[in-house]
Amino acid sequence: MKENKHSPCLCCGKRTLEERGNYEICAVCGWEDDPVQFADPDFSGGANSLSLHACRRAWAAVQRNKPTQSE
Repeated sequence: MKENKHSPCLCCGKRTLEERGNYEICAVCGWEDDPVQFADPDFSGGANSLSLHACRRAWAAVQRNKPTQSE
């Protein structure tokens, strides 16, 4: 299996970012990797309209409501 050397997204946790803090947009959840919001996860504004904490909660809610493959 090929090793993924990408950094994990701070919102969804998937390894999609080539380098942390470069304002890359996660291909899985759409979070823009903002170093300001990394330092202050309750800050809303800047690269993302919601705070990192709010986006994590929203992403978790979407994942909980997603049907499983067996359904």
